[in-house]
Amino acid sequence: MNRFILLLNHDDHALSAYLQHCLENGEQFVKSSGNIFTFGKTSSHGEKIKVVTYKNEDPDLKMKFQMEDYSALMKKRGWRVLHIGNPEDIFDSKRHVFLQTDKNDLPDPITDPGLAEKAQKREQKSVIRCMAMLLLLLGFAIFFVGHDPDILLSSNHILIPGVLAFLFWVLSLIYGIKGIFVIKAKKQCENGFKNFLSVDNAVLYCMISVFLLLISLVMDLYLYPDNGQYLVKGEQRIKIYQDTLPLRLGDLAIDSGGIYSSRRLTERNGFLMKSLYGSDQSFSDLKGTENLSLLSYSVYQSDWNAGLDWIASVKGLQKLPSDDDLSVRWKSDEVHTDGHHRLSARYPGTLLVFSTSAEIKDIDPEIVLNELSVK
Repeated sequence: MNRFILLLNHDDHALSAYLQHCLENGEQFVKSSGNIFTFGKTSSHGEKIKVVTYKNEDPDLKMKFQMEDYSALMKKRGWRVLHIGNPEDIFDSKRHVFLQTDKNDLPDPITDPGLAEKAQKREQKSVIRCMAMLLLLLGFAIFFVGHDPDILLSSNHILIPGVLAFLFWVLSLIYGIKGIFVIKAKKQCENGFKNFLSVDNAVLYCMISVFLLLISLVMDLYLYPDNGQYLVKGEQRIKIYQDTLPLRLGDLAIDSGGIYSSRRLTERNGFLMKSLYGSDQSFSDLKGTENLSLLSYSVYQSDWNAGLDWIASVKGLQKLPSDDDLSVRWKSDEVHTDGHHRLSARYPGTLLVFSTSAEIKDIDPEIVLNELSVK
């Protein structure tokens, strides 16, 4: 059986105690390759297992020959060499030698007395970096979810990795806090499996959390690529989109006589919500500063009314004044508007957000509702 163990902060005592714990529970260490440890089934009969960190003292002499001499020496002292790990650090050529014996009167192998102190310093630095990363992840998540909750709710490829990332974030926080107490108590591993790799587990789960967030962002870029094209004329530059829209400026008799036009559509379909975003704009220059006409709309559909309320709250729609007359015209349960160019209408299971450069009172609601399939 293989087991992944992140070895960032450890000393010989901690690693030996962990392998001894595994041995007493019927798992015999076989070999290691990087952070992959291989175990086999066994019945423990009082054997002892130890790990010794070995450093290459002579850079001009190949480590292979030094390890052969060291292995022969340990065998003479009554230890059985189980496995010699690969170099762990290319700068000082550090290796682990795994030893085992069934004799109880053999003295422990000589280990580096400064290794435990070095491991503790590495632990302190690692837990500080880990906690800082967890705070950054929390800030990023609050900003992302608070800024665009609709993307989270209507995108399974963001929601699922995001939830998993949060769970690993919590695990990392738990192990990080546990690691702080282990460091404060100045004990690396006094009880076999209990305290081993507390900080390392915190770092590992933090890395997994970051990896999951990156996966969600990469998948979003892949599934919803930015297909806009830049138009450049002298110092003027603007990005233009040419998507097919269900509702355009011309459908509402809004002037679209600008020299340049941009039409963008994004549709998402998730477990919790469906969303549709469209925008149709016309410009008289390539700087985008002279926007002659604008039409943008978002439609959110969900059986989860609390999710729709959340989106309306985050986007500040509920702060707009309500208008009973527009509620009748738009056949809506509730309409909020700024009185000129912006409107939000609530229907059973649907939230419509609508903006235009024209006056809202001049827009025909029937066309909007029919073209966007809002009822």
